[in-house]
Amino acid sequence: MELPFVTLDVFTSKRLEGNPLAVISVPKSLEAELTQAKKQKIAQEFNLSETVFMHEPEGDGGSQLRIDIFTVESELPFAGHPTIGSAVLAKFHWYPAVDTLLTKSGPINLEVPSSGQSKQKQESVRARISQDVRLHKKTLADAIPRDQHASFPGLSHHLPAVRDAELAAPVFSIVRGMTFVLVKLPSLELLGGLDQGLRLDFDHLPNGPLLDEDRQPYGFVSRYYYVDQGIDDNSDGVVRKIRTRMLELGFEDPATGSAASALSAYLTVAGKSQHARFEITQGVEMGRRSVIQVETRADVQEEGGEVQIRELWLGGEAVVVQKGTLMVD
Repeated sequence: MELPFVTLDVFTSKRLEGNPLAVISVPKSLEAELTQAKKQKIAQEFNLSETVFMHEPEGDGGSQLRIDIFTVESELPFAGHPTIGSAVLAKFHWYPAVDTLLTKSGPINLEVPSSGQSKQKQESVRARISQDVRLHKKTLADAIPRDQHASFPGLSHHLPAVRDAELAAPVFSIVRGMTFVLVKLPSLELLGGLDQGLRLDFDHLPNGPLLDEDRQPYGFVSRYYYVDQGIDDNSDGVVRKIRTRMLELGFEDPATGSAASALSAYLTVAGKSQHARFEITQGVEMGRRSVIQVETRADVQEEGGEVQIRELWLGGEAVVVQKGTLMVD
């Protein structure tokens, strides 16, 4: 079996920065032969944070495109940089008529930002995420007994201020099966001092499951650290700028669109905002600077102030780095 593939750097227009992504093209004639087990092995072969399997377009005029997203360990219902990388590859290189990605978390509509930019800058997209947000009742402080807060494996005990922030951080899902512990830090110095080797066992917390009962099994859970850098009011409008890092599973991710989406949705809900824009910069500490754009629109009830996310748009650029053929027995 021979399958064309492309690698891209996502959330950047500069090669060798951003977050690497492999995309495998799957022709209809090989769909049955390319089993889930083979997809998992291929993802392990590329050994990137995610690998996408892109099926040939479906629907009227080839406007719908199914993608499957795999880490080296399992399949994901949704992930941000695979969505943006796949969308850029489809819209600008393989399937220009595509306007919808079909993922396990639901359909994702695509938009190309208005022109007037350079050709390189035009290879960017916005994707309307099929979100199903939930702020969970528990925090890590609830799921770990108080007498273990200073010793439980996987917490940032080398930086007590970070550990305390981890224990108190809100637990927020962007879709079912994709959840983040949103750890707010007071300084870039603390953000830069995080330990890349820590791994927290979310599946075996002493006081029971971290997620609400109706959102189990967990799926993917990770910590996402951020420093709020305030509001930038420029010619493009008001944008909230944030620096982030995602360290889990024993490695650091250069750009995590799903976590950026979760963080933006959470801040929108917490701030009771009807409309907000975010520019989230990640990967700086590891030399792979990535810029993630998120825009949210929400309905805020007059009585009680409950906020419901109506639209969430994830945006960014991507650039092709490699092209080749994968050969699988």
